[in-house]
Amino acid sequence: MGGPHGIDLLKKAPWLLAAVGEIESGRRVVLDPAEARHSVGALRLRSGDPVVLTDGAGSVASGTLFLSGRGAAEVVVQDVDNRPLPPSGFVMAVAVLAGAAMDLVVQKSVELGVERLAPVCCERSQMGPERAATRLDHWHRVSRQALKQCRRAWAMELMPPMTLAALLDDPANANGIVAHLDGGTIDELPPGRVGPLLIGPEGGFTPDEETMLEDAGWPRVCLGRYVLRAETAAIAGATVFSIHKKGLHSTDV
Repeated sequence: MGGPHGIDLLKKAPWLLAAVGEIESGRRVVLDPAEARHSVGALRLRSGDPVVLTDGAGSVASGTLFLSGRGAAEVVVQDVDNRPLPPSGFVMAVAVLAGAAMDLVVQKSVELGVERLAPVCCERSQMGPERAATRLDHWHRVSRQALKQCRRAWAMELMPPMTLAALLDDPANANGIVAHLDGGTIDELPPGRVGPLLIGPEGGFTPDEETMLEDAGWPRVCLGRYVLRAETAAIAGATVFSIHKKGLHSTDV
């Protein structure tokens, strides 16, 4: 999708979603019914309008939208840009919050470039693993809509809800960090501590959970001088650590 015209289209045309593997030059891609409704409802698009189609797996394509009287929509794909997977990004774990607060965390994590988000059920979380699992499809939808809004080619991976013990027991999380008002600065973290960053629940961790985190060797980092709401801490953490990790990558080149 080269040239000034292609770049201008990516900036101005609305982005729509397609299933992985469907985006090929010259193909007519049938949109999911919900995506078709969104294109004619909220976006107020008409047949012949230029759009950008993405699958959240690196494929981004210019195309033309066509609507039918049955409420269906198709996109005729033109130029396709298959973008490489970006360098390993920032990982965050967030104690499950209720309702709009968790939706906000998912949405802003996508916008801020979080690679993977793990919902964690702590003792003071708003819901346990079974109930949280029923919200996973909804969080996926929030994530996909945020992907279009921020024009991100690769979707954020959203992990199934897990317990704190499961998070700490996973060897992949050996370099974890916990956000805590009593922690040090990001510059004081031990070398190689790049996440996941754990954001605790409203009301904080219980004494038993504090002990679990200490036994696991997760250092504390402070995200500000004041007590933050859990969703604010997640947004602040995603911002600070994404920038920090990007800086680490640039120094390695």
